Amino acid sequence: MGIAGAPGLESAVLQAVTEHGLDQIDKFDGLTLYAGAGLKRSRARASSVILGDYFSDGSFSVDWGSYLKFSAEPGKPVEISRAPLTGLPLYYFRTHGGLLFFSHLELVRGLEIKVGLDVDFLRHLLAYSNRRTARTGLAGVEELLPGTRLAFDGHVTQVRPTWSPWPHTRKGIYDRDAVPLLNSTIRKCVSTWASERKQIMLELSGGLDSSIVAAALAAEGHGFAAATIATSSPDGDERRYARAVAERCGAALAEYLHDDSELDLAAGPRFLSPRPATYGVLAGIDAALGAATAQLPGASIFTGIGGDNVFAITRSILPVIDALKIHEPIRRPATALRDCARLCDVTIWHAARSVYRQWRRPPAAGWPRDDDYACHSALPDVPLPHVWDHGGERIPPGKIRHVQSIQRILDFLDRPGRWYGRDVVAPLLSQPVVELCLSIPGWQWVAGGSDRAVARQAFASRLPEFVVWRRNKGRLETLCARAFIEQRARLRPILLEGQLAREGLLDRERIEAYLARERLAGDYDYFRLLELADIELWIASIEGFGRVPASLAQRAY
Repeated sequence: MGIAGAPGLESAVLQAVTEHGLDQIDKFDGLTLYAGAGLKRSRARASSVILGDYFSDGSFSVDWGSYLKFSAEPGKPVEISRAPLTGLPLYYFRTHGGLLFFSHLELVRGLEIKVGLDVDFLRHLLAYSNRRTARTGLAGVEELLPGTRLAFDGHVTQVRPTWSPWPHTRKGIYDRDAVPLLNSTIRKCVSTWASERKQIMLELSGGLDSSIVAAALAAEGHGFAAATIATSSPDGDERRYARAVAERCGAALAEYLHDDSELDLAAGPRFLSPRPATYGVLAGIDAALGAATAQLPGASIFTGIGGDNVFAITRSILPVIDALKIHEPIRRPATALRDCARLCDVTIWHAARSVYRQWRRPPAAGWPRDDDYACHSALPDVPLPHVWDHGGERIPPGKIRHVQSIQRILDFLDRPGRWYGRDVVAPLLSQPVVELCLSIPGWQWVAGGSDRAVARQAFASRLPEFVVWRRNKGRLETLCARAFIEQRARLRPILLEGQLAREGLLDRERIEAYLARERLAGDYDYFRLLELADIELWIASIEGFGRVPASLAQRAY
């Protein structure tokens, strides 16, 4: 938490940081910073400080990590930079003639700042899901996105990008080079994160991505404990995969069953946030894995989140289109066509027809729109701007999809309640890993008819074969469908009588028809309705913000 300028807020901020146990860590010319005792800090020079993990050991050509860098030199604007891709969260608000910035919304509860629900933000959210931009659901509150720098001269605030994915998509790491490079890069990044931590708890689902993190930890000699969770339905029980990986890597594995009693789809979020940031359907998983973390107090949580996105998972023929677009020798698109056909379980002729149709179709522009169960005419036709909107000209469509997939997963990093206020490491989203993966052509990711093929090959020797080459993934459909059916009577007023409905943003007739269905066979629309309910519950959670004391659950950051 901190202020730049805004002298009228100093006493109120001091009272807030005292209440929440924060310490003043620096006071520069026009900039005062407060943080918790456990947050890492280092000094780049006399007038700047870095909070969080900042790695500059020369292992890679870039300095990287998860950090915020503050600089306030006399006579120059205050500057705040956030690390690319991850980085510690930071929100800011113009008030009292300066800037108030904070990591958690509870820190500014009770301060005399005027914020309210941004209905226009909700319109964009309903049309363009998971497109996280600087704008939040609170009017006037913005987020400093990963890979951007804010400059404030006392009057004007400017935000500019410091990192972009697009230059890396234009590089080409081909064939045999990609596999050893990915292996060494992931191992170095995982080891760098682990070396800074005393205890590690790995969320080991048994899927490929978390298994790769386990293999990298073991290969670099870092001890860790692991936890896995199973649902009562077979599609959510992957314990046999997790057991095999834990045994291979020499890690103790704790197994937990999903507690259906924790799954209250009508409960509000456990913590305050400037935008919808929790999925109610994950409450049981959060409770189970939260219990595992409690067994190791102070342990850092490692996770495989982002692997699907960084490793360019796909079920399309876009790798063929990419090979054709950049005029690769004919053997590459021909091989990619065969691999895509095998991956999608279709004939080569079926895949070839799909390529032909896709080739004739005009290229998809911008972020995909999904306004299901919303009122189309009440929603915007273009999304809010994002710093990655420019620079992707003449990039083939598969690589554009790759970038958008990475952008989507960044919106998920603050959503699981079990991570709130804890030290969470997502090593597969490390900057060196992402930059390398963006430079690997799409057709290599589907080599041999397997998705994430380069990653599979890179760690094939360190994981059980039936884990590395498995084609299925654990799922939550059965659990979610059962919960939706059992609790839809409670969801009904939330969906049909809430703020979104009152603003005319939802298709109430279609929602009513779906809620009245006897069965949910054949579609997954209930996930969309659960998403809408989560938004509505978030709206309720911020009503009266700044005036109502936080609950104990919300104070547990």
